[in-house]
Amino acid sequence: MTTRHGLVSIQLLDALGVTSSMSLNVSVDDTKTIAQALTEATNYASKADGISDSQITKVTFKCNAPLPSGSKATPASTAENERTGLANFAQVGSTYKFGIDLPSIKDAAIVNGKIDLTNVDWQAWINALILAGTALSVETTGLHLLSSFLDALLTFRKHRRAESRRSFEVAP
Repeated sequence: MTTRHGLVSIQLLDALGVTSSMSLNVSVDDTKTIAQALTEATNYASKADGISDSQITKVTFKCNAPLPSGSKATPASTAENERTGLANFAQVGSTYKFGIDLPSIKDAAIVNGKIDLTNVDWQAWINALILAGTALSVETTGLHLLSSFLDALLTFRKHRRAESRRSFEVAP
């Protein structure tokens, strides 16, 4: 058994329409099922409901996953989170596109100012998102499954607060 760390968040709505949340840090036994973890998270919410006048509107459970083996120990010298790759997908049961933005897209995945859709790492990422796993399937914020990859776009997302805290030394 490996102990992971997670968070149970309980969202509460009061009579004035104000929403607040209460968070509980939890340790997670990774030999247990998701259903068991969710049952216990719901139990915490049930007990909170008994001592709160607010309405519980949402219970969220998050668990820290292990980092992928062989992942980078430090960012590449070209890493820049503002340069992103926006992948658009078709959704099951919807005519709208759904975009997923990947920060700091690799230089090797960009050819002539566009995302190289033949890049094997890019294709592996797309396939991982589209193909249903045994325990997880990627879905949209509208709760639709992704059905197919449509297109990709090189985009920039400003991180002005983070950038404003960065200092640069200018060579003479």
